[in-house]
Amino acid sequence: MLYISIKIWSHFKMEKSSQNIVLCFVLILASATIGGCFPSNKEVTNQTIPWPLQNHPADGEQVSPQAVTHYIHHFAVQLWDRKLDGNNYYGLEVTMDVYGFYLEREQHSSAAIWIYDKDGGKSPVNGFILGWHVNPTLYKDSDTHFVTSWTGNGSPPEGCYNRECPGYVRIGPGISPGDVISPVSDFMGKRQYITIRASKDKSSGDWQVYYGFNGPAKLVGYFPKSLFPRLEKNQFGIAFGGFTSHMDTQASPPMGSGFFPGRSAASFYDIKFVDAEGSTHSVDKVIPLLESSPTCYRISTIASGGFSYGGPGCSINPK
Repeated sequence: MLYISIKIWSHFKMEKSSQNIVLCFVLILASATIGGCFPSNKEVTNQTIPWPLQNHPADGEQVSPQAVTHYIHHFAVQLWDRKLDGNNYYGLEVTMDVYGFYLEREQHSSAAIWIYDKDGGKSPVNGFILGWHVNPTLYKDSDTHFVTSWTGNGSPPEGCYNRECPGYVRIGPGISPGDVISPVSDFMGKRQYITIRASKDKSSGDWQVYYGFNGPAKLVGYFPKSLFPRLEKNQFGIAFGGFTSHMDTQASPPMGSGFFPGRSAASFYDIKFVDAEGSTHSVDKVIPLLESSPTCYRISTIASGGFSYGGPGCSINPK
């Protein structure tokens, strides 16, 4: 059975109902199938949280241990929810440093945006991921790749990476999901970065994808709205930050630059929410965050439109 120690830090006053919303939000992100949500704004530990992302909370029913893989998963992410924020945003634009590591098969390290539905029940999650990752199992190399992953109409239950199945539509000659990003940042020198944006187009309703390497983001593709019917209800969450996974027999891999938040850490900056008209709005306040394994990976609060995150990884089943 997989155990993730969840820590939610609330840096602003929340009513009890809002606390429950935040924790439900986290459990959806982490694919929890755990009964209910918890009235605490500080810390929830030693809860059984099965993977993968496509599983929703099971409305009080516990998933069989046989359904849980032998993977361990870690998040260090910021969490946005319209019910908490009060704004009707329809996407996010961020700039993030890009790094590379030599990883073993079954290890995975990523920095990304997650947009996913918050519709409860046992239905698979509708949504997609956009960012960079190192995933030797998927590519048979340890290069850094531009990644998309989605679950919705037409995908298998476990979802689709990049262009493994019809869904993502590429526009023009720009980067394609799965392409290598090179060069990557030098830990002691120049930082390389990508700017990505995922936002809902007002006219078509499609989810547009923008990408730029060391420069402004340009439209490179889109996800048709038909893939994500539950996102049409506007009851979705946006999460952004770092993610790692590994087998329970392996050490956890580095996240970000491999350093905890600080001067040498990886960063997200120029963070902007996108409204229904396509206009961007800089982040001007702290939002909830999740550190699922704070002994391994950490994340700072948003300040001046950015934050740092990451860590070196640590031993199996950290507490």
